[in-house]
Amino acid sequence: MRVFKYRGGSKEILRRDLQSLVKSQIYMAPLQSLNDPFEAKIITDGKTFEVSKILSLIFSCNDEAKIKEAEKGFSEILKKFIETSLSFGIYSMSKSYNDELLWAYYADAHRGFCIEYDLEKLKEYKMETEPTITVEYNDKMPIITTLDLFNLEKNKQLIQTKLVGTKSKRWKHEQEIRIVTGQTGLYDYDYRALKSIYFGYRSEERFRKLTMRVLKGRGIKYYLMQPKDGSYEFEKIALDDLFINAPHYLFSIAPVDDGIPYFDNITKPYEDLILKAIEIVRREPYCDKVIDAYLSSSKGTKENPVIYVTYTRSDGLIRNFFIAKNEILTWEIKN
Repeated sequence: MRVFKYRGGSKEILRRDLQSLVKSQIYMAPLQSLNDPFEAKIITDGKTFEVSKILSLIFSCNDEAKIKEAEKGFSEILKKFIETSLSFGIYSMSKSYNDELLWAYYADAHRGFCIEYDLEKLKEYKMETEPTITVEYNDKMPIITTLDLFNLEKNKQLIQTKLVGTKSKRWKHEQEIRIVTGQTGLYDYDYRALKSIYFGYRSEERFRKLTMRVLKGRGIKYYLMQPKDGSYEFEKIALDDLFINAPHYLFSIAPVDDGIPYFDNITKPYEDLILKAIEIVRREPYCDKVIDAYLSSSKGTKENPVIYVTYTRSDGLIRNFFIAKNEILTWEIKN
């Protein structure tokens, strides 16, 4: 999915945002810093939050003291969950790059820019286990009920959506998507998640040139937003990358462990494919060393096998890179 982040403001803010792009980092903001004063506001339904009926039905409990103790317990669970949620980091994006209000609110009245990300690629490097929430828009505040808390682990995503993924319908035009992390701060991402940059139609030419220069070699597409004749809509105009011939960003060729690849009766018929797959992975920007390569037993077919290449990533983690035969044969290796 493609998602969009509007940025802009003063020269200092633009400089800070450019630095984040250069470093391939996003900032997960504290919930309290977001511009909607009703963030994380919920109510508890008085009727459904009373556990007496549920306890009496499930446990045949009519002891008033036990019921009050249970109610207190559920309240404490909810309180603790809300307190934890308030420490979450939020990165808010939109499904749209040409909303006139978003350009006005978040891109300094078209003097800023809008970033296009591949959402799946954005998360896979450092945030692959973090939830993505599509914001829901309602007329009323979300309600946390006792039923939500009876199976907290199962309903965790639902409760998180109620707490940090529900807003008033007045915000509906934002079409918001959120990455939610366990803590605030800067998170690294694979630079290839950044696909395009859309400059506001009031943006300065020197800023556009600076952006292209500091992000050269990354294969990013650039656009300039312009009012469409005879309407209140905006359209994108493609811009030439002034540094299109710059060297490929983060290009290197990683080493291969001794003895890799090892060919046996199973892999020998696929020797050429495996060797080329290794050469492809050696050129992955975040590959430090290739440590294994073999034929996948769970993916592919005999006619179109899948090769997996195991490598150590730049952050020390071990990852598998799966490549199908047809992808290997059509992949152009850059020297």
